[in-house]
Amino acid sequence: MSLEDPSIGPHGEATVNKSLFCFPPNNSAATSSGIFAGDDPFKFYFPLLLYHVCIVFALSRAVHALLRRANVPLVISQILAGALLGPSFLGKVLPRAGELFATPEGWVQINTVGGYAFMLQIFIVGVKTDLGMIAKSGRKAAAVAFFGTAGPHLAMYAAGAALRARVPAAWKATFMLTNLNSWWSLSAFIVVCCTLDDLNLLSSKLGRLAMSAALIGDFANTFSIAGVTSYLLASSPSEKIQRIGFLSFITFSVFIGLMAFVARPAILRLMRDVPEGALLSEARLVAVLLITITISYTGEILGLHATYGPFMLGLMLPGGAPLGVTLAERLDRLVAGVLMPLLFAQGGMRLDVFKLADASTCLLLEVFLVVGAVAKFVSCMLPCIYCGMSRREAFIIGFIMNFKGITEVVYASAFMDAKVFDDQVYATFMINVLVVGAATASVVKHMYHPEEKYVAYRRRTVQHKKLGDELRVLACVHSQADVEPMLALLDASSPTPVSPVAVYLLHLAPLAGLTTSVLRSFKHGDRNCVPSGGTHSERIVNAFQLFVQQRPPGSASLLPYVCIAPYATMHDDVCEIALEKRANLIVVPFHQRLAIDGSVENTTANAGAVQDANANVLSYSPCSVAILVDRGSLSVVPGAGPAADADGFPHRVALYFLGGPDDREALALAAYMTEDAPIGLTVFRFLLPPEWSKGGDAEEARLDEEAVQEYVRRWVDDERVVYSENVVSGSDEMVAVIRTASPACDLLIVGRRADSPESPLTAGISDWSEHLELGVLGDLLTSTDFGCRVSTLVVQQQTRAAAGEINQSPEKNTEQRPESDGHV
Repeated sequence: MSLEDPSIGPHGEATVNKSLFCFPPNNSAATSSGIFAGDDPFKFYFPLLLYHVCIVFALSRAVHALLRRANVPLVISQILAGALLGPSFLGKVLPRAGELFATPEGWVQINTVGGYAFMLQIFIVGVKTDLGMIAKSGRKAAAVAFFGTAGPHLAMYAAGAALRARVPAAWKATFMLTNLNSWWSLSAFIVVCCTLDDLNLLSSKLGRLAMSAALIGDFANTFSIAGVTSYLLASSPSEKIQRIGFLSFITFSVFIGLMAFVARPAILRLMRDVPEGALLSEARLVAVLLITITISYTGEILGLHATYGPFMLGLMLPGGAPLGVTLAERLDRLVAGVLMPLLFAQGGMRLDVFKLADASTCLLLEVFLVVGAVAKFVSCMLPCIYCGMSRREAFIIGFIMNFKGITEVVYASAFMDAKVFDDQVYATFMINVLVVGAATASVVKHMYHPEEKYVAYRRRTVQHKKLGDELRVLACVHSQADVEPMLALLDASSPTPVSPVAVYLLHLAPLAGLTTSVLRSFKHGDRNCVPSGGTHSERIVNAFQLFVQQRPPGSASLLPYVCIAPYATMHDDVCEIALEKRANLIVVPFHQRLAIDGSVENTTANAGAVQDANANVLSYSPCSVAILVDRGSLSVVPGAGPAADADGFPHRVALYFLGGPDDREALALAAYMTEDAPIGLTVFRFLLPPEWSKGGDAEEARLDEEAVQEYVRRWVDDERVVYSENVVSGSDEMVAVIRTASPACDLLIVGRRADSPESPLTAGISDWSEHLELGVLGDLLTSTDFGCRVSTLVVQQQTRAAAGEINQSPEKNTEQRPESDGHV
């Protein structure tokens, strides 16, 4: 078995960091009869394991709650929790309590359960991995993988050769530097996935580059080691060794064939007739796990690591639904949340700071670690700069890849042989792992600011759009339930050849069953476009295409995209598409809707995450943003167009105008909706009495007046387009007007008023707001207490920062990208 630490002797003794323990010969019971029967539960295997699980989980979460604000990854917190339970702290403060974590039974149990959890975890990661990353990675990822591995390896080898005379004999006898060199130089794909997930960088471009480089490095390392080992064995003068090498090559090939032609088809058959959107049944999931365990056991028999077979098998299987989603839903929380902490905590339990006695040995090891870290940093940064990345991004990649090299030692520490790494060596490099790993993650998180990329350096708003130019709308939908309200809003905008609309559809789906985020243009019939299955996307795109086809020629165009990403970073993809396509407006659905019985229900099971994603889009968007709150009043009118329903209005819209940039943007959007279309629009402007309006922002008041006068001059006809000016003395009078006018409308439009000073008209109702992303008026109109059942559109104009008008440096001005006039 590969999990050799602690080493189990033939007579039941266990070696932990060269300390010898013996199992009691007559204690074979797994469970106790309880303390009332006179049993000590800690003398029995199963209660002791449960105790370890509970204490490690609780302590690691408590440590992480304190360190998460400094962006310290969870794995570092779990190692620190183990260190607190080990001889470095608990063993000294409370020796009797510390003995519970140093018993041979408990040590073997933690090692066994942690190893099993690690095997399952790496299988899950393999299933979630999209091998297409290698083909799409390009030369940049390949260069980072190659130089990021070769650079530190050669540097540490050179340092070892230069300091050969100072290397202790024990290090030479155990090939300690060789093992340390291998672990420190390589980058494990599972490490970068977990790390980037902790830092919320999975969907970023730098995150995709780092994961591609890690995957390439893992593959190259696996096959290079296999090739070199086979060559060395085959070239040996001993016929016995040559025969061993030949048999190893044959069994390795048979093992790969077994996974490719037996295990993989068997699992695919289990997935074949699973309905779309459904998870694997319990029996099928158990069958998959049994196949995985069998592959792991077969690999162990052949001398391979227990995790090698499951990882390779996982890579051969399709990610996403149903297998990847089932594993994520039913195993991730148990394996990664409960069992895996045992593995990392065990690495901390072995840490004994009181063993740091020989300063010269610690200093020598520190030299090797520093040489490896610096070489890895430089080796990863230089290819990025050569490939055209900015120095800052290359600097961040250098840190990310260096962090991967460090955390690789964390994973390897669970399987370290005590005969190779003595207590002092282990304590030295584990302290480096904790300090440098935590510092590196914190630096990466503080240096990486993706929102700076979304500064448009242009006014990309509806208000600043030239008359006759197409309106570029990025329509975001999470599910098929969002399609009808979004199409109804586009229908209410009544696109015509004179005022066309370009719709960029973005189907947003949570990252489930995959490790890498997806952002691709949608193509019918392309299964690779959506690894988790494309039926939902097909239906959504078909509905939008039908809408475009029913418009007059030249009125509307459609370009669909698919985005699969964590909700925490989903706004990055939304802002990236909006910036690339020069959108004027992003429309996102609200996370709640009106149920049939009149109550408010969540649109998805992840409503809270959708709400946070909407808030992030509002914060970082390079253009204007609108949140659509569906109440069922707005619908697509069949045949609606410039000449449809001549005796009436297919849509009646009301706009409540208080002033400010968001309200002016809402007014511009409402005016666009009335261009060359029979849309009934009424603008209600609320003004304070003259004696109350003194002392306000004169510039904002002037801009408001100009926008309103332009609207009145161009559009108001007192029939189809109406303007109503209301002088009110407080929020009560304003709310009364809104309550009276709203039921006659299909759509209400308000400004979010995010950057506007609080008005006396909203001061009385702002304290009761529940959803800050809707603003005061938007929250009022959509609240159940108000009783309004009319769909609402809350508009926020592009911020001055997103337009590059504030905090704009000369360096950023030089990086401004030219815009073409054609439609992309």
